[in-house]
Amino acid sequence: MEILFGAVILFLVLVTFHEYGHYSVARFFKIKILKFSIGFGPDIFSWKNKEGINFSLSVVPFGGYVAFHDPADKHNYENLSEEDKSLVLANRPAYERALVTLAGPIFNFFLAFFLFTVVAFFLPKPSDIVSSSISTLDQEKIYRIISVNDKPITSAQDFEITLLNYSGFSGDISIDVYDYEAEAIQTIQKRVEQLSFPTDISPSSYFSIMPFPDFEPTISDIKDGSLADINGLKNGDKIISINGKQVPSRAYAMEKLQSEKASFEFTILRDGEEFTIFFREKIKDQPFGFSLKPEGNNINKAFEFGYNQTVFWIKNTFNFLFKIFTGGMGLDNLSGPVGIAKVAGDSFSSGFIPFMLLLAILSISLGAFNLLPLPMLDGGQFLFIVIEELKGSPIDMKLKYALFNLSYLMIIALFIFVVINDILRLL
Repeated sequence: MEILFGAVILFLVLVTFHEYGHYSVARFFKIKILKFSIGFGPDIFSWKNKEGINFSLSVVPFGGYVAFHDPADKHNYENLSEEDKSLVLANRPAYERALVTLAGPIFNFFLAFFLFTVVAFFLPKPSDIVSSSISTLDQEKIYRIISVNDKPITSAQDFEITLLNYSGFSGDISIDVYDYEAEAIQTIQKRVEQLSFPTDISPSSYFSIMPFPDFEPTISDIKDGSLADINGLKNGDKIISINGKQVPSRAYAMEKLQSEKASFEFTILRDGEEFTIFFREKIKDQPFGFSLKPEGNNINKAFEFGYNQTVFWIKNTFNFLFKIFTGGMGLDNLSGPVGIAKVAGDSFSSGFIPFMLLLAILSISLGAFNLLPLPMLDGGQFLFIVIEELKGSPIDMKLKYALFNLSYLMIIALFIFVVINDILRLL
């Protein structure tokens, strides 16, 4: 039931927002609209507003459309007044038609930006460091991920996407990591042939790596009367070293703090100055009385996170689509409605944050897919507008219909393929 409920919410939000983009821009230009439909097929229920626009919810929820008057539809078009005919989409200037066409995907990108920004208030600030455990080296140790084939890694998300971009690659993949304990760089190297990642594990797991976001060890939440308070630690102090060992990450610092030593020597950075604090009276299992909790996002950081995540996913979604359509990545990496419904249900049951993040990423995927230059999609319709403006005359309607039907068959075939692929994954 959670899978069904989560999937229905996800599809309704994504499709409604996409179609509302087309609708709202058309309304802004006072373009005549026949119908606003969420879903395809027979209507479950519908109603008309005072301007005669029909709003409906249809049986098949995987899509939607905004229908405009068509001069080729003589029955509806000839009943319009001359003034209304001038407000038909096909009779409007090219820039209006282009903006109406592109509005759906653009609204999807705006929705993603809004969702990422909202989610940022519930997350710590963007990670400074990517740490990990690596079973092929020493599972008891913590390592920092530095680079993949000399490309610097900036976040756990960036690490996964960087590895995924090597789908279809043959050759050596080198991952440089920093051993906090040994204070030395090590290299994990693996030779691959036509690299393909299993769909049920992350790309990092393929290399026996478990990355996680990490942060600089900054002290917070000091309790009154605690060891930390008595010995003069303050909120905002950054730990540089513990017992002479450099601790550049929160995870590694916590590991050192959990040792059973009776005394500790901290090197602290405060207001640009370094100094040492000694904890000589600590006994086993006695807490220090502070946290190493990363700071959250203020409104400026939330907007920055929303923008960065939106740009990151737009760029990588187009990159994945390019790889898929050029053969650099297999079609088995695509998910259809069954797979998306499963992921949506899982994220919905996991909580608000995972579901919102999934919604944002899929909103970008929907927007990017619709910008592909296929006649059935918004990108194809935009391309028609550009070509007609450049040639100074309309494209032959027979050619348009033929290209539209061809792209329709391609998308239906792709739809069937990904549905079968989803089902096989679940078996």
